Amino acid sequence: MRGILISLILTVLLFAQEQPADRFLIIQDGKHGFINARGEVVIEPRFHECGHFHEGLARFRKVDKWGFIDLNGNIVIPAKYDEALDFSEGLAAVRKGKFWGFIDHQDSLVIPFMYTKALSFKEGLAPVKMGEKLLFMWINRGFGYINKKNEVVIPPAYTFAYTFSEGLASVSYTKKLLYLIPLHVQRNFINHQGEAVIKTSYQGLSTFSEGLARFQDGGLIGFMDTTGKIVIEPQFDNASNFSEGLAAVRLGKEWGFINKNGKFVIPAQFDYALSFSEGLAPVNMGREWFFIDKTGKRAIAKSFEACRPFKNGLANVRINGKVGYINKQGELIWPKE
Repeated sequence: MRGILISLILTVLLFAQEQPADRFLIIQDGKHGFINARGEVVIEPRFHECGHFHEGLARFRKVDKWGFIDLNGNIVIPAKYDEALDFSEGLAAVRKGKFWGFIDHQDSLVIPFMYTKALSFKEGLAPVKMGEKLLFMWINRGFGYINKKNEVVIPPAYTFAYTFSEGLASVSYTKKLLYLIPLHVQRNFINHQGEAVIKTSYQGLSTFSEGLARFQDGGLIGFMDTTGKIVIEPQFDNASNFSEGLAAVRLGKEWGFINKNGKFVIPAQFDYALSFSEGLAPVNMGREWFFIDKTGKRAIAKSFEACRPFKNGLANVRINGKVGYINKQGELIWPKE
């Protein structure tokens, strides 16, 4: 019994090590491959292009066609699609010719090629652009939402529609006089039943993140909650979504970070700033990029020519003109020094 238990534990540990969290995209000589968290090349760079891993599979491009590889670099779905999105909730949107459909992990066509545009499934629904053939003409009916059974849950009524986040999705359509003369663009947040929970004509709407969404009014950016109440008045020249309780915002030419009350917790002092991830945020001053913590203090002594937020313990950086990965101690994991 003890032997079986030990074997089970080892199997679980091995499986945990082989999760997508342990795959980091690299580019060598123009080819894409992957390393693990220790900086070891686990998928040799041999692909024209790759996406990141989602649900154990990553998109890859061979010439002008797309397919999917597994965590070991094995081709599990051949490169035969003209376009492909990442897997999300068990399905991936793929395009053949003019039309989009959805496949599962076994490359079975779950939803036929019948949409002129499709985005990923989120919260059980996917935005798709629907149409119908009338004699010899294809009539676009706009964007609506389908479920995984390819049932139309929200009818096509929108010029554009985004994926759901925190129970709401941003949609837009043009209001017309007598169905002919454009008046203005209406932007709403709808729920899973297609009901307009928030009606607004604001521009620059983002998806909801941590209960707040960005909007733009008079060229300035503020934040609203999921009821449509403005909780941070429009006052910023630019802003990111909230992440880990803070949002990067720009006043004039300088970036800082605010909390959900709209108060600066890290003063605007940087030339550029990206969102917090895993407790750290990349910021830029002059020619150098570096990482700060949530007090605004420098968290890693080294500076970089460019850097991206941490994900799964590593961050993508550029040093001496070369792209690599560092850990939170600032040690170069790949390429090996």
